Amino acid sequence: MNKKSSRHSSGSVELKEGTGPITAMCPCGEFLEIYKVDKTFRVKTPEAIDPEEMNPNAPWVASPVDDVGSSNPIVARVLLQGHEILNSAPFEGEVNKDAVTKHLHRCKESLVACEKTAKRVGSHIDRVVGEVTAQGISTDSGGRALNPFPQVPDLDSNCGTFLIQANRAIKLICELPQFFIALERADSNFDHLSKRLFTTVGEKRPVVEFVKANAVGVRYLIELRNFHEHPKEKRTIIDNFRLMPDAKIRVPMWHLSGQEPRPIKEEMFSALEFLIQIAEAMLIHLVMHRVSKQFPFIVEEIPDKDIDVKNPIKYRLSIDLSKLRKG
Repeated sequence: MNKKSSRHSSGSVELKEGTGPITAMCPCGEFLEIYKVDKTFRVKTPEAIDPEEMNPNAPWVASPVDDVGSSNPIVARVLLQGHEILNSAPFEGEVNKDAVTKHLHRCKESLVACEKTAKRVGSHIDRVVGEVTAQGISTDSGGRALNPFPQVPDLDSNCGTFLIQANRAIKLICELPQFFIALERADSNFDHLSKRLFTTVGEKRPVVEFVKANAVGVRYLIELRNFHEHPKEKRTIIDNFRLMPDAKIRVPMWHLSGQEPRPIKEEMFSALEFLIQIAEAMLIHLVMHRVSKQFPFIVEEIPDKDIDVKNPIKYRLSIDLSKLRKG
């Protein structure tokens, strides 16, 4: 093909949606993800669209794909922070940084889906609580029945969506060690992963201790999903707004049969924050496990006062200058 064709010429793309300027970019395989503070765009090159170069005029394609941007903690801490740490790390042996970044992107997508569901459910719950607090609940003409009694619409299906996406994120997090450590197979939970890592790298390694320490929280989320989709003797129970025997109204709860009910709204947001922390910590432990020992690398936590609200990453890979000077 003529290398002077339009597809090989330089060009520019104006991203009109969203607020303000571009704040971050991240290559994710066949597309480049570009962020404003409140918007995500994907840009594909002619090479990604037409890799066999059949069309000399193949265009660039830019698409707005999401109403979250670099200011979102999931985007910042799971993907952008991870990509930055990977690019800063010289590894002992080969690590496919591009493949890890694409994997982090998939994890980010699942967690953003969780967040959207949590916000949708949470806003319904808050609205009902506000209305009941301000106005009470209507009764029928005889005054003996609360009618209509408030409910969150599609609560069961929304809970199912949240748990499926959370389980997908857990599976992706469990697969991260394979990019850094030669494991026999992938695992989908921390219980099996901790045993496999122990067998491969030894018990006292930080990555093994991290996985063991968080296995209970991961197991809880997996069981909520498993026994919601496949109820057996144990099942996931989801209760909408409910009138209690003492005439108080209980907010929506979920729990595994035989366990104490927990408020769904708070549980969803707690689970989301837990998974963000698990994703970023897993990557950090794996990077530190494989990073070159030629220099004293450390993970630096950014003080809260210095966190950029437009891209609120919390950790970066640095060199311990005090140890370097001593050397």
